[in-house]
Amino acid sequence: MCAGNDSTASPHLARRARAERAASLNPHWYHSIELAPGVLTPGHVDLRKTAATVLPSLLEGSRALDVGTFDGFWAFELERRGASVVAIDTETVDANEWPPLHRARLEDEARNLDLRLGRGFELAADVLGSNAQRVICDVYDLSQETTAGAVDLAFSGAILLHLRDPVKALERMLSVLAPGGTLIILEPVSVTSSVLAPRRPIANFRAVSDSFIWWYPNLCALTAWLRAAGFRDVSFRGFHRPPAARNMTQWYAALTARRHPLT
Repeated sequence: MCAGNDSTASPHLARRARAERAASLNPHWYHSIELAPGVLTPGHVDLRKTAATVLPSLLEGSRALDVGTFDGFWAFELERRGASVVAIDTETVDANEWPPLHRARLEDEARNLDLRLGRGFELAADVLGSNAQRVICDVYDLSQETTAGAVDLAFSGAILLHLRDPVKALERMLSVLAPGGTLIILEPVSVTSSVLAPRRPIANFRAVSDSFIWWYPNLCALTAWLRAAGFRDVSFRGFHRPPAARNMTQWYAALTARRHPLT
C-alpha cells in the first residue's frame, strides 16, 4: 500500500519540481500562471478569476488570437478552453511603442534587468504542454498571413493604452477576424471619468507624465475606438480589478465587439 502511494505521488512531485524550476528561471514574470497545482509564477498581476469571467467557457474547434501575449497567460487560457491559439508579440521589449521622452531610460532599465520577451512564454508552454504558437509580429503589421488564416476569436489585454494609435491596432485585429468573429478587450480604464462623462469619449494623454502609457481612456472612449475601427455590436461586459502589485493595481473594462458577418 505504501509503495502504491509512492508510485502515485512520484509523478505529482516530479511535475511540481519541474514547474518550480521553470518559475525560478524567469526573473521577471508579468503574469501569474499556475504551472502545476500549488505552483504559481510570481507575476505582477493575477488574472485567473478575471479570465473565468471574460472568456467563453468552451472554445472547442475554434481558432483564437492572443494579442501582445507576453508570458502567455491569455494564450494558455484560450487553449485550455479548447481553442487552437496563435499568440503575437514583439521580438524584444525595446521594440514596444514606448513614448520617446522615456525610451532611452527604459531601454537601459530593460537591459540591466535582463528583461527578455518570450522567456516566460517558452518556460510556461513547456511545463503546460501547450501547443500555442508564438509569432513575432507588431500589432500594426497583423494580418491573416500572420495568423495563417482568419480567427474566430481575438483577445487583447492591456495593449491599447501602450499604443500611439489604438484605432489602427484595432483595425488590424478586425482584419484577422472571420466574418462574424468576436474581439474581447480588457483595458485599464478611468472609472471616474466613465461615471462623470458616460456619453463623452475621454482619453487622457499620458505620454509625457507616464513612462509606458500613451492613453488612459474612459469607457466611452474605448467603445468609440472600437466603433471607429469598424467593429459592430460593441458591448460592455463589466469592470474588473484583479489582484496586482501595488503600483499596478487598477480598474479594467471588459468589452466585446464583432466583425460584420457579411464582410
